[in-house]
Amino acid sequence: MPSPRETPNPSPAGGETSSTLARILRTRIVPVIRTASPVWAEELAEILVTAGLDIIEITFTVPNAPSVIERLRARFPAVLVGAGTVTNGPDAERAIEAGAEFLLSPALSPGMVQAAHRHGILAVPGAYTPTEVISALEGGAQMIKIFPAEIGGPAHIRALRAPIPQARFLPTGGVRPDNVGEWFAAGAAAVGIGSALVGPSDRAVDAAGVRARAETLLRAVAQTA
Repeated sequence: MPSPRETPNPSPAGGETSSTLARILRTRIVPVIRTASPVWAEELAEILVTAGLDIIEITFTVPNAPSVIERLRARFPAVLVGAGTVTNGPDAERAIEAGAEFLLSPALSPGMVQAAHRHGILAVPGAYTPTEVISALEGGAQMIKIFPAEIGGPAHIRALRAPIPQARFLPTGGVRPDNVGEWFAAGAAAVGIGSALVGPSDRAVDAAGVRARAETLLRAVAQTA
């Protein structure tokens, strides 16, 4: 059976979408930045980039998220910057206008998916059940966020992949530097990791702690290659 990174899944969009997907599948880590302050979000992004991570997700719960995305795109042109928690078409348009290179949602969010497809942007809708996963695939999803992944753990990913092996899963929630290998062993194509990497959303950034966790995460992922 081919690995999740090798499973074909036709794209409704063009080469830009394929390039973004390929990069996520290669890196296999999508750090999720969700903070109560845009300043903290940008500080975290800088720490993660300098630690060696080249993909950043800024959730739309971050105050002035589009402005944060726009500034990060300008500051780190080699980094893939996306928008998370995008649940509708209007927010998707705002994210794309700000320069987001991929969009994620905790739900199927057809308005977000449609907007992304119109602009040739990778859309990663959220799902949890087999019905939702198949609905996402029928909507053209090339990757599906499994959320909240901590409820079923890696066993849930393994169970979903048994009848739906063509799906590429991005579990988010419950992923930690010390258990990332379990998610890949279960069949995850990539993982989303938030507070277990960047810390609580309502506190100032612990720069040393974030750097240490990023280094641990990168080592753990390298060992699964």
